[in-house]
Amino acid sequence: KKAAKIFLRTRAATAPGIPGYSSRLFSNVTESSGRTSTDAATGGATSPRYVLSGEQKKSFAEKGYAVLPKFLTEDELAPIESIYDRFMSREIKVPGKDFCDMSKSFDTAFEDFSIVNCMLPRVYYPPLQGNIYETLAASVAKQLFPDTDMLLDYDQLLNKRPGKEDAVFAWHQDMAYWPPRDVTPDTRTVTFSLALDATTKANGCLVFLPGSGRKGVLRPHVPIGSSRDDAHAIAVQVTDQEYQEYVQAERGDVTIHDEWVVHGSHGNLTQGNRRTYVVAFRTRETVERERALGFTHSHNTEFNWDAWIDGWDDTKEAALLAKMQQQQQQAS
Repeated sequence: KKAAKIFLRTRAATAPGIPGYSSRLFSNVTESSGRTSTDAATGGATSPRYVLSGEQKKSFAEKGYAVLPKFLTEDELAPIESIYDRFMSREIKVPGKDFCDMSKSFDTAFEDFSIVNCMLPRVYYPPLQGNIYETLAASVAKQLFPDTDMLLDYDQLLNKRPGKEDAVFAWHQDMAYWPPRDVTPDTRTVTFSLALDATTKANGCLVFLPGSGRKGVLRPHVPIGSSRDDAHAIAVQVTDQEYQEYVQAERGDVTIHDEWVVHGSHGNLTQGNRRTYVVAFRTRETVERERALGFTHSHNTEFNWDAWIDGWDDTKEAALLAKMQQQQQQAS
């Protein structure tokens, strides 16, 4: 049996029709999905929406991910891209560990970054809040989970710098980064990745293990550094026998995925950037439970990870519910 892999291996597939390869560059846009500004049920004008096709919903439910072509227009991308680049140049300041290299230790010098990671840009630059990307993403989250209230939990800017072969996202499940299910029982999540640059195999597009999260089971993860205090990223082992699908996207496309699917990406072998803007939606109850715990997705937060590891009991649950009630009263 071949040895298990923590980091991604390279697959030979480089053209359409070859197993393990998926690309917006070589697929037809589904006619029944896409942008609309009217409510089909009433015919009345509404805020902009992106309507999912049945095929996209099925892919998300069964594979754990889907591609949403032509999510934003060039005119809509331009102001977002301008703000994005101000973060990457450090014109907009982001303190401490919330501006780091996602593939290396926290003490890596900025000039040596391979994957620039900027957490919570909407917190550090409030004018970003309520942009067209967030609005459309919210409409998609509502279609995927119509029976609950989905909130924007966090956002993130990522850039794989040119020529950085080591700009690798190790295999992982998003749930490994977040409070476990006994703390947040409703794990439902949809994470959006907006391509500001076309993503290809050469510059490190997303790679998924289709259907790997359907059972909702968390695989063992290990830190890529000596500890989570040394480096934020973690990794899971994947065997060579597990089927991998490379998912390319054009500029303005969005890839969505759930909280359990195993995914990662290779380094950037091109001379251009691979820029991505991430937003994630989770249920209102889950977001409120996270905040009551003191979990904000900031790398600067001194969060007590041992409280999760030591298990969850009725006493901790009661304390959490009391804190949630207090926060709700303060908000009202």
